[in-house]
Amino acid sequence: MDSAPLKSLPSELQIQRGLALGEFRAWFQPKFRLRTGQLAGVEALVRWEHPGRGVLPPADFLAAVLAYDLIDEMFKQLLEQGLNLLGVLRRQRVQVEMAFNLHASQLLGTGLVTHVQGALERHDLAGSTLLFEFAEHGLLDTALPVQENLQRLRRLGCGLAIDDFGVGFSSLQLLCELPFSQLKINGEFVHHSPAMISSTLALATSLDMSVVVEGIGNPLIHDRVLALGCELGQGFYLARPMPAHRLLPWLETYVIRGSQF
Repeated sequence: MDSAPLKSLPSELQIQRGLALGEFRAWFQPKFRLRTGQLAGVEALVRWEHPGRGVLPPADFLAAVLAYDLIDEMFKQLLEQGLNLLGVLRRQRVQVEMAFNLHASQLLGTGLVTHVQGALERHDLAGSTLLFEFAEHGLLDTALPVQENLQRLRRLGCGLAIDDFGVGFSSLQLLCELPFSQLKINGEFVHHSPAMISSTLALATSLDMSVVVEGIGNPLIHDRVLALGCELGQGFYLARPMPAHRLLPWLETYVIRGSQF
C-alpha cells in the first residue's frame, strides 16, 4: 500500500526541470480579521503549474522535493515571486504581511537566513513584511542551529508561526523559549474539541502571540470560532488560494474599494 504513492511521485529530473522552467509558482491565500472582514495578510502556497498535468497541489510533489533536497531552491523561487508582488503592492500603497512555509531542517545551516536577509535588502523591504510558518511536528527536539536561526529571523523583524498547533508539540518549555509570534490552529477543532481552541487562545495571550484559525471551510466553522474569541482566520470559505495575476485584481476590489466577505 505504501509503494504506490512513492512510485507516483515525480522523478528528481522532473522536479529539476520544473524548477529550471519556473513551473513552481506561489499562489496566495488571504488571511482576515474575522470580526471586521479586513485583510490581515496573505500566505504563499506552492503550486506546480505542470505543462501536461495542470495545476498540482503540494501533496503531489512536495515529498519528492524534500527527498531530492531541492526544497531550498523551490523556496528561493517562491520568495522572489512573493517579494516581487510585495513591491507591486507597495507602489499601489497596499501594505500586507506575506507568510511562507519553511521546514525546520532548512535552518540547520546559516545560508537560508542569509538569503532572506539579502533578498529583503535587494527589494528594499522591511523584515516585518514577512512571516515564516513551521509545521509543529518539525519543531520537536529542535537543534541548537535551528534555534539560533529562528532568532536571526526575528532580529530581521520577521514573524514566526507554528503551523498545525496542537497536533504534536510536546514541550511547553520549548514553546516558551523559541521566538514564535503566532500560532495556527485548525478550525475543525470546533467540532470535537472547542476547548483546544479556547486553551490555545489563552496560551497565546499569555505568551503575547496571535492566533490564526485555518481551514475555515464553511460559515458554521466561521461563526463558532468567532464566538470562541478568535480574531484571525483563513480558509476556502473566506478566500481560496489564487495566483498573483488574480490576486492583484482581487485586492483592487477587496482592499482598495473596501469590500468585505
